[in-house]
Order: sequence, then structure tokens, then C-alpha cells
Amino acid sequence: MNSTSAMIYNLDLDLARTFVAICETGNFSRAAEKVHRSASAISLQVKKLEGMVGRALFKRETRKVTLTEDGEVLLGYARRLLKLNDEAMSHFHAPAFSGTVRLGVPNDTGIIAVPEILRRFADSHPHVDVDVHLGPTKNLRERIAAGEIDIAIFSFDPELDSQPPIHSEPLVWLGARHGTALDKQPIPVSMAEPGCYWRAMALKALDNAGLKYRIAYTSEFCQAQIAAVRADLAIAPLPLSVISDDLVHLGSRHGLPELGEYRMTLAKRDGCGAVEDALAEHVVAGFRKISERGMRVFA
Repeated sequence: MNSTSAMIYNLDLDLARTFVAICETGNFSRAAEKVHRSASAISLQVKKLEGMVGRALFKRETRKVTLTEDGEVLLGYARRLLKLNDEAMSHFHAPAFSGTVRLGVPNDTGIIAVPEILRRFADSHPHVDVDVHLGPTKNLRERIAAGEIDIAIFSFDPELDSQPPIHSEPLVWLGARHGTALDKQPIPVSMAEPGCYWRAMALKALDNAGLKYRIAYTSEFCQAQIAAVRADLAIAPLPLSVISDDLVHLGSRHGLPELGEYRMTLAKRDGCGAVEDALAEHVVAGFRKISERGMRVFA
């Protein structure tokens, strides 16, 4: 057997991490910031990686980064390798925390980032239990102030919150693909319960636009709003990140008012320790990933 053909090459994890960062940010400059390298260093790393695999990984275009078919294949491998590497290193280097953390999450935000955040936190801190408490922002503010929960995520209010937002995202109108709910008069809308920031933003926008509407469905849970939209029973104001194949973004071209962005912040009760701080870091990182995906949507 030819010794050269039998040679096994090792994929450099540092190059793989840079490659994944480029793919996830959609931009060499943003990837450079994410991996703390210069743009020129990023370009050299890509050239080295392409030399290692012997294939072109990116289509050279002026304004955007596009993967070749070989690049798409490598992306899957690179993500799995990095995930396994990070899990292994977390096992040996993460502090051996144990105990329980009480996390407060708004009913409407629970489906966006929290499941992935909890999964990643469980991987790196297997001996810590997380009790999740759902509720409206007003309730979560009261419970964090009373020390009944350790960490809370809720809608940002510049008049009440001293900490900066950890996440911002467009709030948009969503409807069923090929649906007819928007053609009905008055327009049927699916809303969260009174007191929700999304509801307040949407109703104000509809009133200012002078549109006739009726609140056809109300639920404290975002999933119920989405179910009504998927059934083509109503349209709903929801975060851009929940768009899927069966939901479409309805906007000004459909005669609907723009809703703007909603922002989320994080608060910790007084006296939080290292375990709570670790979960808070995972929360911030999880919403950062949501923001990065949103940037690619608008790129």
C-alpha cells in the first residue's frame, strides 16, 4: 500500500473554530472579532484550512460569504468536533458546581433560547439542577426583588433597568404561509395576555395605523399564539427568530405597521454566587447566538 495514500491528517481545531465562526457570522470581520484575531489572520487561516482539506470552502463574492458544497460538508464535521472538544474540556476544567438555581423566564421568551441554554448548561454543569419559573415580566421583576428566584430574564425597560439589554430582536407580524387570515375584516390577531410588552407594542402600532382588528385569541404562552397562526386563524406579533417554513413575515407591503425591536435584560438577586453567575453567563451567550443568527437573516 502506498504510505502517502494511507496518511491520516488531523484537522486543526483552532482552524475549525475560525471556520465555524465565519459561517455563523456570515462575515470575515465579525468572525475575526469573535475569535479575537485580525482579519488578515482569519484569511490566512482559511487558506491554510483549504490547503489541509484540498478543497475550496468558500465562494469568493464581494459582499457576502457563501459556502461551497465541500464547505457545507466540512461545517457539519467541524461543529461536531468542536462540540465534543468543548464538552471534554468543560468536564475537566469547569468548576465542580452543585446545587439548584432558580431561573425566571417570561412565558413568551421561553421557546426562543432557553431550551438550548439549559442543554448547554447541563452539559458543562451536570450536578446543578435548574428550576425554571415562567411568568410575565411584572411578576418576574417582583420575584427577583423578593429573592424568590435567583436569575430572571425579562423585557428591558430603560426607566426601570440599570443593566444594559442582553438581546434585541425585531418583533414582526407572522402569518401562515399561503394563509388568508390577513384578508379578513376586522383582522384577527393572536395576542399574549394583558401586561405583555409584545402585546402593548402591537396594539399601539395597530391603533396608530388606524387598522380595524379584533383579538381573536389570547394566551399567556407564545406556543398558543403560534398554533393559532399556523392554523390560519389569526396573525400574531412574534420575534423574527420563530419564523419557520410554515410561517411568513408580514410587513408594510401587506398593509401592516412596523413593530420595531423588543429588548431583553437579565437580573440576579442580591447575594448570588458562582453557580448563579455560571448560568447567567450561559444565558447571555445563548441570546448572543440568537442575535448572530438574526444578523445573518438581514445580511
